[in-house]
Amino acid sequence: MKRILAVLALMFTAFATVPAIAQEAPAKSPVETAEAKSTLTIANALLSYGRANQDPLALLSAVQMMVKAADGTTIESAGKPIDLGAVLDEAIAMAPDDALILARADTLRDEAETRTRGICYWEYWCDWYGYCEYWYICY
Repeated sequence: MKRILAVLALMFTAFATVPAIAQEAPAKSPVETAEAKSTLTIANALLSYGRANQDPLALLSAVQMMVKAADGTTIESAGKPIDLGAVLDEAIAMAPDDALILARADTLRDEAETRTRGICYWEYWCDWYGYCEYWYICY
């Protein structure tokens, strides 16, 4: 009987400490969430513009905006993380001889490639009517 009580006590202690270890991300205020959502929407439009018009500066600006708005989380589209390093490679391919583009891409690459999927992330979501927006999703 003592063993069963000891096992139960140990089990309850273990289950009580798990939530304390797995801390959630700090909650963002509605203003911060709206600002990040707006920034990501503009960055997505800038990314589309840069690809359509072969503008490497637009791509670099979009990556910089996404890195700043993501704040340590990933940005996903259709359940897959957006590879910001690949976007930087596109910008370099558009202007391989421009030293300023190369330097800015190298500066942004360190910040863009250290983003890993965490508890919360930004996902680009579209509904049936064609309305698309960013959603901040947390597990």
